[in-house]
Amino acid sequence: MLEVLHALHLLAAALWLGGTVALVFAGVPVIRTFEGAERARALRELGERWRPIGWGSLLVLGVTGLAYAAEIGAFSHDRVHSSWGVVFFVKVVLGCLLVLTAFLHDFVLGPRLARQVRAGQPQTLRSPLVWVGWGSVALGFTVPTLGVVLSHF
Repeated sequence: MLEVLHALHLLAAALWLGGTVALVFAGVPVIRTFEGAERARALRELGERWRPIGWGSLLVLGVTGLAYAAEIGAFSHDRVHSSWGVVFFVKVVLGCLLVLTAFLHDFVLGPRLARQVRAGQPQTLRSPLVWVGWGSVALGFTVPTLGVVLSHF
């Protein structure tokens, strides 16, 4: 069972990170070359197609991560009060922050910016959206790296 949980967790992490890298470094730069309604439509469609895959992978990460942690005794007194426990705690907190930044990007700032664009208003949310997006990318690299660190304890 432990091997199955570990494999699913790693595959979901690869899917999340690989998809994020593809979006940020391939998809979005191409879409930026479009103008007006075509650009908005392409961004919307890209987001709508990625969202179930990305959020599905985050769900699998959360479920398998908690199940795997329980299986290996991550919540035992000895583990919690050790260097391993500190790294595990940081990984969990940053994982939750990753979910929060992804949520803000996909369901709060992105839709609000789209409404500003459609209404012809100043795009005051573009910069916050970009910063939240880059924060999510940074967390997307950091959280699995902490998983590797944990595996070497």
